[in-house]
Amino acid sequence: MPNHSPHDLKAGMALADDVYNLDAKLLFPSGTILNEKRIEILMMWGVENVTVQGSVDDPETVSIRSFSNTVKQDAELAVQKRFKLVKSSHPAVIAIRELAVLEMAKSSDAHNSNS
Repeated sequence: MPNHSPHDLKAGMALADDVYNLDAKLLFPSGTILNEKRIEILMMWGVENVTVQGSVDDPETVSIRSFSNTVKQDAELAVQKRFKLVKSSHPAVIAIRELAVLEMAKSSDAHNSNS
């Protein structure tokens, strides 16, 4: 399960473990759904990292391999069109393209399942 700094948290994430302050007092129990106020409390108490429950939207839990060949091909073509002027083989550009394909596939798959 992913660890996050309070600065990277988003409302709607759920805590995977109990969170304590520096005085070992429980701030939030495991399973607490975070909102803006709770995230502010974590920052105010100096909490450095929390473990959140994984979700299907986490890049670590969704692989491009989990999509059909058609969805993958359509996503790759759409990303190629958007990146047609970028001719770099730099590792950062490759990673951005891979993430773009994954996001496009997720978007397309969600759209197709809602139809």
